[in-house]
Amino acid sequence: MAINYLNRNQQEQLLLLTLNMVTLEELAKHEKFKFAAGDLRRARSFAQRAYEAIKEELDPHDLDKVNKIAVESKLLIRTRTQPGESQAIIDVPLIHDLTMYAIGSNCSGCTKSDWKKCHLRAVLMDTYCPPAQETKTDCQFRQ
Repeated sequence: MAINYLNRNQQEQLLLLTLNMVTLEELAKHEKFKFAAGDLRRARSFAQRAYEAIKEELDPHDLDKVNKIAVESKLLIRTRTQPGESQAIIDVPLIHDLTMYAIGSNCSGCTKSDWKKCHLRAVLMDTYCPPAQETKTDCQFRQ
């Protein structure tokens, strides 16, 4: 049974499997985890065996894609509460206040005829701000 295609998520999971194998081996080497070293090495061996079985059934083109992802990827481990480089943690009520002020300051009395090109409207739509009115013939935030 040959595996003909891996989607991006499956490719990334296969890459994570190889990362886990390395992690299990490294943990087994640490003195602090000496009591679990046998189990860690066994887990690594089972993962290695599964990885080899998958590779045997995998189309070489897909294996090349996984290898390319490995070369082009950077692993970052951070808590879910820690924002990414271009992210910030902002409480939802504050976001609602900001959008209310933006709409009140810019959309009240708006007379833009080409409302589809309005940058504020695009930002509000991209941030899933609830529309002030349900319409497809005018700006959803015009007041």
